[in-house]
Amino acid sequence: MRPPPPGPRALAAARRALDDAQWARARDLLREQVEVEGAPAWELLAEAAWWLDDGSACLAARETAYRLHRESGDVRGAAAAATALGYDAALFGQGASVASGWLARARRLLAEVDGPLPEHGWLAVREAELALQVTHRPDTAHEAATEAVAVARSLGRTDIEHVGLGLLGLVEVTRGRVDEGMELLDAAVAGALSGEVGDVMWVGKVCCWLVGACREAQDLARAVEWCERVDALCRERDLAPLFTACRIQYASVRLAGGHWLDAEVELVAALERMRDSRRATRTDAVVQLGHLRRRQGRLPEAEALYVQAGYAPAALVGRALVRLARGETAPAWALVADLLEDVAPTDLMTRAAVLLPVVRCAVAAGRPEEAERGAAELAELSAQLGTEAAHGAAAVARALVAASGGASGPAGADAARSAWRAAARSFHAAALPVEAAEAHLALARLLAADEPGSAADEVRWAVTTLEAVEAPELLAQARGMLGGGGPAVDGSARPTPSPVLTPREVEVLRLVATGASNARIARELVVSEHTVHRHVANILTRLGEPTRGAAALRAVRDGLI
Repeated sequence: MRPPPPGPRALAAARRALDDAQWARARDLLREQVEVEGAPAWELLAEAAWWLDDGSACLAARETAYRLHRESGDVRGAAAAATALGYDAALFGQGASVASGWLARARRLLAEVDGPLPEHGWLAVREAELALQVTHRPDTAHEAATEAVAVARSLGRTDIEHVGLGLLGLVEVTRGRVDEGMELLDAAVAGALSGEVGDVMWVGKVCCWLVGACREAQDLARAVEWCERVDALCRERDLAPLFTACRIQYASVRLAGGHWLDAEVELVAALERMRDSRRATRTDAVVQLGHLRRRQGRLPEAEALYVQAGYAPAALVGRALVRLARGETAPAWALVADLLEDVAPTDLMTRAAVLLPVVRCAVAAGRPEEAERGAAELAELSAQLGTEAAHGAAAVARALVAASGGASGPAGADAARSAWRAAARSFHAAALPVEAAEAHLALARLLAADEPGSAADEVRWAVTTLEAVEAPELLAQARGMLGGGGPAVDGSARPTPSPVLTPREVEVLRLVATGASNARIARELVVSEHTVHRHVANILTRLGEPTRGAAALRAVRDGLI
């Protein structure tokens, strides 16, 4: 078959192929025409490569289009090409500096022409995206998104307006104004799905922003509903990159909802589809799979995934929690000690996600001032955010600080028990079953010595909660606390402590089960932290358990303490 003749007819055929989601056909048509048709053909070729997830080809085509526009004196065309390069450079792994350089170039070019023009609006959109999702500067993102909406309204461009409103909504959620942000996102999605946004890429992205906002706010039911709608759109139009991004979002929602098996299937499939991809979204999938492996107790796999994800805050937090699970308290604290300095004060969602792990690590490392400071900030953030998930996290932080010695004697124990109860209530209300079950189990460990009947009730709550989801590893631990020859929490006779542990190790394990850090155990037993660390390592080895938490559960289940 002979190639189509050069000219507008050939470009029209390529455009039709793109409109019909025939990405490979469009690419093949355009490869035959780019040398003749110039910048417009290169731009279409970049679009086809974008949908085919060929980052190198996409960036090369955009750079060629930019050069040709400059050579022909087309300032607007060059600015549009630089704007597209700005975001795609970040998307395909060239980094924030390269992306910022292209956007700055676009801004300088547009300063040469009278405006406002649509190019000004799209540039502001891309600047907002980069600031929010790459450099994590929500205030800068808010300014840029506001500019995009203003330009759109002055020109009567509803497509730019809906995209700008969607970004404004996502910024507001990030800054902790959840209700206001969701209202803006709802309006943006309604406009995009009504046909007022012609580019299907932007339709999909606006919907994905709403899903991401639901995920950040832990509005899981709403997130699942929107995942299904975006999934249908992607399947209908063969939008593979957006489909994969949506499935990663869906997997994270399923993971948060306790559906670990479902999340695992989605994440493994997404990473397989992105095996050769340069897209930054791959990092999110890697981190989410790391979270799953950590919660499954597969710590070496989890750590390898977190290392692969680099220095993203979520990856550093994950690595710290892996170290903490191994009893390596000092290295865990070192990973998160300065992490909050790199998170903008107005990025409330990220700060809230980081603060609880910071408190956990500080408590374990015997740094009470840092733990109390983190718990206090998390309490303030939970009041600002107003979500049940945030209230639950703040309650966990209070419980950890109280149990570690933040409040002494019976008052500290009472405060810890009260906080764990509050955490369980909030997590149930937020439809976060795994976190709720973990709160019940933590409370059971605190109650086991003095109120075994109440402790057993808490474990039964945890079992009932976990039986409704797919978290088999945690469910097995919870069931183990109720079974096996008279566990400590069911009120029956305690078996004689196993001779596998020395009397001193039993003392250490009893304190570990209360949530005490190595520093607190050292103070209680009047020994060095190094000695406590050695005892904990020996306990884990003797019991064959991977983490302090697992050893504590075993201790309660088998009556070792």
